[in-house]
Amino acid sequence: METPFRIVILVATSFAALSPFIFIAIREAIKRQRQETIKDLALVFEIADASGPLLIPSFEFVKYKYFIGPKRRSVALASPVTANTKLPDNSRWKEDYATLSWILGSIPFSVLSGFAVFYILSLLLSLLAPAAVDPAPFRWPGVSYPTLEHPGIVWLLGLCAAIAGSYLMALRSFYRAVKNFDFSPSTLVGETIRMLLSAVLAPILAVGLLWIGTGAANALLSTDVPITAPLVIAAVVAASFFAGVMPEVVLRGIVQGDKLRKFKREEGDVFNAFKITPVEIIDGIDSDIRVRLEDHHIHSTQNLAAANPLMLFVETPYGVYQIMDWVAQAQLCSSVGRDKIINLWPLGIRTLFDLERLAACHDSAHEALLLEVGRVILGESLVPKILPDPTATAALVRASIELRLDDPHVQRLRQIYMAVGERLGQNSRRFRSNRAHLHACPGRRWFCRTWTKKRRPTPNAAASNTHQGSSTGTMSGAAPGHQPPGADRAEAAK
Repeated sequence: METPFRIVILVATSFAALSPFIFIAIREAIKRQRQETIKDLALVFEIADASGPLLIPSFEFVKYKYFIGPKRRSVALASPVTANTKLPDNSRWKEDYATLSWILGSIPFSVLSGFAVFYILSLLLSLLAPAAVDPAPFRWPGVSYPTLEHPGIVWLLGLCAAIAGSYLMALRSFYRAVKNFDFSPSTLVGETIRMLLSAVLAPILAVGLLWIGTGAANALLSTDVPITAPLVIAAVVAASFFAGVMPEVVLRGIVQGDKLRKFKREEGDVFNAFKITPVEIIDGIDSDIRVRLEDHHIHSTQNLAAANPLMLFVETPYGVYQIMDWVAQAQLCSSVGRDKIINLWPLGIRTLFDLERLAACHDSAHEALLLEVGRVILGESLVPKILPDPTATAALVRASIELRLDDPHVQRLRQIYMAVGERLGQNSRRFRSNRAHLHACPGRRWFCRTWTKKRRPTPNAAASNTHQGSSTGTMSGAAPGHQPPGADRAEAAK
């Protein structure tokens, strides 16, 4: 074989054999980079507590996933343990996978993929050699290759196509696992098993296609179709490659097609009745973003609604506010349905928290909007246009909205919203004017706002307020009408 061909085959074979170790190195680099991001993000989501700073549970999950280290060693205590003895803190870091586990998981995949890539490339190169030219420069010394006229070439090409498809899907699986930081030795073992499974399914498909396809061709054309016909080889290679890409689907199809007694089968009508809602329905998500989100196992709006926004912020290039808005929109879509969210947009309802703010206000100014929103969500049968009792209907709409607000993923997103709001400060929640006054609704202290006409204080009252402010420790340079931090909480408590 000529030197350029040898170099190409050796480089491809080396990459196939070293691919597990390459992904392991990338995993370590991603771990260090995301740990630094998490440390910076922790400053935003700390909760002040009497015992010290704490983190919200959503951020604790992110931190627990990425802060891993080597195996912890037990430390012997020099003196007997007493009540005042300070024990070593071993709970901060969880143990990472041992080096031996990585090596044992990588060896089978490296050997199988390296040998497969070497033989597949050398076989294709030998088949591409011109017939009138000496095939020796296109063949690896010491390796035998069948010709296109040999019957075994069909089986061999089908096997190579199946392993090639499974190898490409293994690389894609490794890439997704590294991005999600769930790449482990079991991932390597699982992909090795998939490659072996595809290698077993390829001959089964080849037998079926050869027997059924050639028999049908002989019956229709009344001629003998050789097993090495180009059409037969193309069908076997295509089917075997499909078996390598999705071996589980092929195996399930074979089992479902067999009429086994007392075998539990899937109900086809269920799949036709329930369909997923794509994430492109969310405002701000296009096809490119959908492909990126699919790498993180987000295929529908339900997956996005239940996703951890902080985890997506750490693992994707998108901003935290953008992700929070996407998740809030997905929660509204999963709650009311994809056919109703478009009708809610003109009413100012884009997220589930918009419904919460609307249901938390009990004044008459918001009741008309609440009934219109309820008419979209519940239908005109429950909320007709002519209402005999608007108060009871408004209570029905509020009850329906409140049932949608207590799911764990909704509570998690609300906690993140409040944590970010606390960091932004009270002055940034609404635009203030001379007639604006924040009103704390019962149970939703910063979701509502009412407009009141503020009276101009008299000189005596202003002096009295100034004296009271200085005696209670407020800043002397505060603007008139500006409430100190925590004043709205005290007003809500009253």
